[in-house]
Amino acid sequence: MGIPGFLWITAKRCVTVGLISVTFADLIASVTPVRGASMYPTFNSKSDSLLDSLSDDYVLVEKLCLRKYKFSHGDVVVFSNPSDHKEKQVKRIIGLPGDWVGTHNDVVRVPEGHCWVEGDNSASSMDSRSSGPVPLGLVTGRATHILWPPHRIGREKEERMMMTGMHTVVDIFCVGCGSIVGWKYEAAHEKMQKYKEGKFILERFKVLGPDGSNYLVSQEALIGGSDADDA
Repeated sequence: MGIPGFLWITAKRCVTVGLISVTFADLIASVTPVRGASMYPTFNSKSDSLLDSLSDDYVLVEKLCLRKYKFSHGDVVVFSNPSDHKEKQVKRIIGLPGDWVGTHNDVVRVPEGHCWVEGDNSASSMDSRSSGPVPLGLVTGRATHILWPPHRIGREKEERMMMTGMHTVVDIFCVGCGSIVGWKYEAAHEKMQKYKEGKFILERFKVLGPDGSNYLVSQEALIGGSDADDA
């Protein structure tokens, strides 16, 4: 086989591999970087302001969920920004179609074909609280695993860091659905925070909305008034 034949075979193999890779990325899974601090501390827990792109987490985004738009409360999804489809955003699903979501100023019903998303770091997140529900058609996949950096490789998980002081906290789970609904202060490592030991905060919970459908109180509505929510 001469050089032209070798080059032709190599080119065909490269094209084939390229097509398979594109198809896999479109239909099965892809890798996406998480930019910014809106999902801190779940993602980008050690952001470096001088080297942001190097400190970004890279996540595996599975796309089989798009076949029937099978999502659950708490899923972290990647979607196109409704105002700029070229920009990808990563947020957590708080409400699904038919849910009532309580915000700081209102109670909103998530329309059919939409979801309500919020960043884990509410102070640094532009999400449904400011731009409204996101069409499910803009969701491009669900983040399931952290692939980079190496020391963070594993399944996506939520790690809480209390910003009012150093605490040891434990999550409170719903006995009915198993979801996390809040946390309890087990121990405070600063004297000025000792008064919180044994107290708990409900972060998110379900009740019935005006029409009998699910009503979810968002993180902002409860955390924003955490002093009143201490029990």
